[in-house]
Amino acid sequence: MRLCLALALGSVLVSAPVYAQDDDRKKDEKTGTGTSMDTGDPAYTETSDEGPYKPGGVTKKKKGDAAPKVRRGKKEKFQPRPRDPFVVFLEPLVGFGSTRLPGPVTESSTGDATLLAFQAGGRYDLTPKLSLGLELGWSTASVETTPGASVSATAFANPVILGEYRHSLSLATTLPLFAGLGIPIGQGDPSPGTTDTVGARQAGINALADAAHGLLEPELYQPERLPILLGVGLRHEMKGLELHAWTKFVFGINVGGDLQDPSYFPTGTLNLNTVAIRNVTLVGLTVDVLEKPELWAGVDAWLATRLIDPIEFESGATQPSDLQFVIEPRIGARFGKIRPSLGFILPLGGQAGDIWAIRLHADYAF
Repeated sequence: MRLCLALALGSVLVSAPVYAQDDDRKKDEKTGTGTSMDTGDPAYTETSDEGPYKPGGVTKKKKGDAAPKVRRGKKEKFQPRPRDPFVVFLEPLVGFGSTRLPGPVTESSTGDATLLAFQAGGRYDLTPKLSLGLELGWSTASVETTPGASVSATAFANPVILGEYRHSLSLATTLPLFAGLGIPIGQGDPSPGTTDTVGARQAGINALADAAHGLLEPELYQPERLPILLGVGLRHEMKGLELHAWTKFVFGINVGGDLQDPSYFPTGTLNLNTVAIRNVTLVGLTVDVLEKPELWAGVDAWLATRLIDPIEFESGATQPSDLQFVIEPRIGARFGKIRPSLGFILPLGGQAGDIWAIRLHADYAF
């Protein structure tokens, strides 16, 4: 009897720590913590091998075994072409034809001419958003007076100082605001019937240059006028494509004398306006054709509206339209700092419809 009681008591004392240890292990499995036992027994420190058959968990992958990440649907961020801070240009133009002068339609036209006009200038970025520029012009032409006879003359245009501020709408879209002020030293006396023969020829040369450029830049080619221009544009770049548009108003303030003879033409009266106004609105695009060499093609189209001419002829006859539509297809290239281009200016009807021109242009960037 005493032996049985002793055996039962011993069994209880031995089994109590075991049951307690089992309870602790169950708690550790639920909470994910381990015991602080440090018995030195290999059973408590031994770990299973890594691999797909590791018991009780997910296999840990080594860094070298990680599968490469595949980027799907992510495109490179478009970066606009960097802007050159300093650019100079030279632009010769060759024109063929005639243009109207103030007076009756049947009597007020230059003869057929071959014109060579030059423009030169440049612009400098004072800041990434603000630029200053300068444009100069000079022209020469041989004008037919009678069949088989012609006269030649040359004329300087009005130099024009330009300023532009570019407001950024997005990474690829800008809103340029521009203005200009001309120096009224362009040569020529535009008054019909003037006794200044040389001045009359020079005025005709500047009128031909204006028409050959598609009436695009009256600020250069209106003698005896102080030109002031104001304009706004929009420019957007995409990969391989550039879109642009702008509109400007050019005000020409009279700084010359009065008309020599307002009744020079018996069928009407000449009127000298204190302020001449012309609006030009242009839209265009360029498309990259090749990457190496860098070749591009483009087209510009514009509408020139002669709101108020410097000198107007008033009569009972129907006057020509004040609207002039012009188109210019262009091609060009980029050879590092040198960027040449070639354009074909074609007025479609209107007052400048009897003249067309080939325009060369070359930029040099610093």
